[in-house]
Parts: sequence; C-alpha cells; structure tokens
Amino acid sequence: MNALVALGLVFLIYSIGDFIADKTKAFVSMLLACAVIFTAGFWLGLPKTIFADSGLIAFAKITLCMFLIHIGTAIKINDFVKEWKTVFVTFFATLAVAGGVFFIGRLFIDAYYALVGAPVLAGGVVAYLVMSPIGDVLGRPDIKVFAVLVLVFQNFVGIPIASFFCKKEGDRVRTEFNNGTLTGGETEKHLNLRLFHIPEKYSTPNIILCKLCFVSYISMLLAQATGISILIFGLIFGIILHELGLLEENCLTQANALTFVMAGAVAMIFVGLTNTTPDMLLGMIAPLLVVLAVGTVSCSVIAVIVGRIVHFDWRLSIAMAVTAFFGFPGTYLISLEVSRACGRTDEEKEAILHYIMPKLVIAGIVSVSVVSGLLASIMVHWI
Repeated sequence: MNALVALGLVFLIYSIGDFIADKTKAFVSMLLACAVIFTAGFWLGLPKTIFADSGLIAFAKITLCMFLIHIGTAIKINDFVKEWKTVFVTFFATLAVAGGVFFIGRLFIDAYYALVGAPVLAGGVVAYLVMSPIGDVLGRPDIKVFAVLVLVFQNFVGIPIASFFCKKEGDRVRTEFNNGTLTGGETEKHLNLRLFHIPEKYSTPNIILCKLCFVSYISMLLAQATGISILIFGLIFGIILHELGLLEENCLTQANALTFVMAGAVAMIFVGLTNTTPDMLLGMIAPLLVVLAVGTVSCSVIAVIVGRIVHFDWRLSIAMAVTAFFGFPGTYLISLEVSRACGRTDEEKEAILHYIMPKLVIAGIVSVSVVSGLLASIMVHWI
C-alpha cells in the first residue's frame, strides 16, 4: 500500500476513535474503538501491512522511548509527596492487581495469558509496550492479541466502579464540608530539586528533540547493560531530568511532536491485532473475564485494607485502586462528574472536586505510568 494512503487511513481510524471517545465521555476509549475498527478491517481485507507501509512502526521504534520521557516530564515528585497516602494505597493496590492475576489467574487460564495480562491490567499502555515482545519471543501471536484485549476492555470495569464509589464518597465529603469537619488528608511538604533553569530562547523544538535523542540513547545503553526495558529508563530519566530543570515539562508538546510520536506508539499496540481471527477472539472471552474479575477483586480487597491504615474511607480506596484500569483523562472526567452530581451549590461542588480530583489523578499516574511499568520490566523476564 502507498505510504501516504496507509498513513491517511490510520489517522482516519484514529480520528473516528477520538470522535467516539468524545461522544461517550471516554467510557468507550479511543483504543477500544480503534481496536474494533482495525480488527474488523483486517477480517474484511484491510492490508495487514498498513502500519509498516505507513512508516509508523519504524518511526515508533526510534521515538517510543521519547514518548516515555515525555510522560516522565509530566510527573511531579511534589504531587507524590503531597498525596503520599494516595501513593501508598495505590502502590499496594497495583501490586495486588498484578499479583492476583498472575498467581491466582494462572490457576484457571493459560499461564502466559496471566503473565502478560497482569501488568497490562495494572496499568495499560506502558506495560503493554514492555510486555508485547513476549508473543514474538514465544512465536505466539495470540499472547499479543490477549494483551490488547485486556488493554482495551479494562475501561469497562474501572470507570463504572470508580464512578459509583466516588459518588458515594462525594456525598460524604459534602456532608463533612457542611459540618465543617472536612480535611484533605495531604501533607504540605515541598521538595525543590531544580538545579538548572533553561532560558526560554533555548527551549526550541530542535533543542528539545536533540536532548530527547541523547537521553533515549543513554536509556538504550543502560537497557542493554541491565536487561531492564529502555522504556522504564526513559520514564525515570524524564521524571528526574525535569525535576532538575534539564528537560521541559511535557517536552514533546513543546517540541510540536507529540501527535506523531503518539501515533507511532499507538500503532505498536494495534499491530498486535493483524493476525487475529474470530475463533481466536472467542476463545479469549473466558480468560479475559477471569483476568478482569481476579484483578478487580484483588486490588479492591488490598485497597480497603491498606486504606484503613492511613484512615481513608474504603469507598475512596477502591476508587483509587481501579484507576489503574483507565488512568487520565478518565480520572479527571470522573472527578468533574462526581462534583456536579453530588454538589448542590458551587461551594459544595468546588469542595468535592478539590478533595477527590487530586487523589484520583495521582492514583492514575502512580498505577498507569509508574508502578505497572516497573512491574512489567520485571515480569517480562519471567517467560
């Protein structure tokens, strides 16, 4: 297929996915919508080489680490310090997702399905990108397909649960706000690690991309030396170098490159669907349900137990735990929805939003961007 035609078709399908996600307020994610379209397309004759023909796969292999560095620059250590209780609960809940799926789920489903499903359910895209090579190593394309299924269907579990329990929590927050007994439960400690300040005139797109290339190269060398995924090193470098002042926040956005880099990263997900068959998908329904059920129960139980240690309401603890299944922007949208549904006055809505949103957003960052990626970098060696 002509490269421009292939690239145009990929972006057309991405656009349809964005439209569906917008109309459903992210309940049906862009990833799920596009996965359905691409799968149906491949069955109906869409060339399976569309991603390679578009140039996105080759592009992604070069820029994928840059994408993780970009994610790292959006993570602020001070947010973790301020909401340390949220970090504490979410950390153990995310471990419970992966541990439950791997150790309990494998008793009922294919061991490799449990292996790849565990970190992917615990976090999403970053974990998928780390775990997906397992299918290639074992010569089993069905493993990559199963990982994609977990990735695109986890929203349908996480979002309704988080929304339900956050609304219960919103009612409690409203009552405490009106009684004057509401406390945020966070610390006001502030860490300042910034050692450098980059003048704006030196934050040009070319300079930013140059830095990203060299940081990615260093990440690659460390990955080769340690066996840890290059993506994990990219994420860590993004966090540290931004805190030190050497990398700009949301660096790919400032370099006007985020859209294309993300397009390549997403293509790396959907390329796993090229060899999917109807029989293969039907055979994965039961294992998928096992992974979703075991992961949900595991994280909920641990979240409630750990939440009691730091005096968090059990409903809020569960809501924070399941943010691993959808992350941002779902965490933000649910917070807005809950504040509007539970607050009767502007003051009540603001109080509910101020209390719930930081906890959900930070929980999503901890699980989706950090813990699950670290888990995946460990579990990928368990084959």
